[in-house]
Amino acid sequence: MKAKESISAIYPNLGYWLMLFIFATFAGFYVTYFSKLTYTFPGIVHIHFAFMGTWMAMAIAQPLLIKYKKISLHRKVGKLSYVVLPLVIITSLLMIRHSYQTQLSLMTENIASGMESMSLEQGLVLLGSYQALPIVYLIWLAIFYTLAIYNKKSPSLHARYMIAAVLTFVGPTFDRILFYLFDMPFILPGIPAEYASFFLIDLILCYLLIKDVRKEKNYMPVAFSLGVYILFQVLYTLVPKTEPFSSLVKFLFS
Repeated sequence: MKAKESISAIYPNLGYWLMLFIFATFAGFYVTYFSKLTYTFPGIVHIHFAFMGTWMAMAIAQPLLIKYKKISLHRKVGKLSYVVLPLVIITSLLMIRHSYQTQLSLMTENIASGMESMSLEQGLVLLGSYQALPIVYLIWLAIFYTLAIYNKKSPSLHARYMIAAVLTFVGPTFDRILFYLFDMPFILPGIPAEYASFFLIDLILCYLLIKDVRKEKNYMPVAFSLGVYILFQVLYTLVPKTEPFSSLVKFLFS
């Protein structure tokens, strides 16, 4: 490896690229949230969205603060994330719990009334699988944010793990754009829309990995991040529609 990287030179224009998430978030959540702000939502929905919005604003601001040499402010915002990120994760879990319990109540009523032909056990497996995607994204966020903070004194590691953490914005926004704006629950026959987000994340990480290798930079954080993303993408394909996963989801969220 060559000499130590300058922190301002690692991803100098990242903050501007991350601004795309502002537009993507509005587009992705327009149908289910922004267009219905006059409706009555459970309080947890607004609380969760507020913390997610704060986290996104911080993620955009941090590389811009580095670019413009506002290192002291960057560190202060970073310390604020010690509070914001746990609240993002907690409110996300509460959102999953709210969704699971709402769907469980409706499904139970439909099965009891004969509107659903499946058994309760089959319904629980199906319902558990619906919670898998947000759970996977939360695991990714927790892993990469923790690694970024653990390595905060090493800009080379910190920046790359933070990129991996920020890429968890892709799924919640891009999936909804495909599903609600373009009416695309599947990108190909039998392949759900969320796999487009998986592919996009992997493609970005592959690009960053190749870039690091060519420039003889520390490529291990990006390689590790790509491996973790692919691992959980495979698990997402194989595990959710199983009874053990259904039982775990029921234990955690019922």
